[in-house]
Amino acid sequence: MNEEVIKEVVSVEPKKKREKKKKSLARKIIEWVLFGIFGAFFVFVVAGNIDGEIHKEQNYGQSIRFGIGSFIVLTNSMEPEIKQDSAIVTYKQNLDSLVADFYAGQAVDITFANINCGVNYVPTDPKYNNLVIANRVMTHRLVEVKVNEDVSEGNGRYIFVTAGINAGGDHSKEGQYQLFTEKQYLGRVKVTNAFLGKVFNFVVSPIGLIVLLLLPAAYLIIVSTIDIFRTMKESEESNEAIASGDKLKGLSEEQRAQLKKQLLDEMIEQKRKEKAKENESKD
Repeated sequence: MNEEVIKEVVSVEPKKKREKKKKSLARKIIEWVLFGIFGAFFVFVVAGNIDGEIHKEQNYGQSIRFGIGSFIVLTNSMEPEIKQDSAIVTYKQNLDSLVADFYAGQAVDITFANINCGVNYVPTDPKYNNLVIANRVMTHRLVEVKVNEDVSEGNGRYIFVTAGINAGGDHSKEGQYQLFTEKQYLGRVKVTNAFLGKVFNFVVSPIGLIVLLLLPAAYLIIVSTIDIFRTMKESEESNEAIASGDKLKGLSEEQRAQLKKQLLDEMIEQKRKEKAKENESKD
């Protein structure tokens, strides 16, 4: 009976320790990776919000973070390419580069503040003469650009004429165009996504707000449940350890010494195997 106890303790205890050590190391690695990702994201978001607030006034009340802005398209003027209620991401592309892309034949969609920019300019094409001022942020396609070489950037060097592409839509009837300068330029559209727009609209809805409020509660319930199961498992392991300890009480001094030697031999053998694996990997 005592010999069986010795074998049981020798075979089970080191195995449990190794498994616990591996799990602990893996958990630490996962936690550090997640913490690093979350920390970097948190710093980026905070820094972006600070940058957006600092430059909000010059961006007509819009939060443009490190040149990147996000908006929701409210009308169908850019359909079928950009659906109404879609989310768009813009970037303040260098204006010389933007104009070069336009002259190269690229479709350039621009987000801008459609206000009276104080510039008297008659577009070259008569159909662009019916200019509309909506006094809000808009996203339309560039149809004409004039560069005034005698004026410095920021003072009306670039004059843009834009229009929607949905000629049959309520918000893009033939003959309605917008005129603005680089002062009102907020960015060029880089990404459009109808699904993200729906997500945003859901989040700001009453139901979406309720869901957001319930998420932390759900998280707490899940974490608490995991902790309960973990505590139950640790309790079972503790009971097993106590049972093993009770078995050891019935051993003689000679058997205890034998058990200690066997445990030591197994630890040495384990270290030897680990060292051999390290040497093999180095070779």
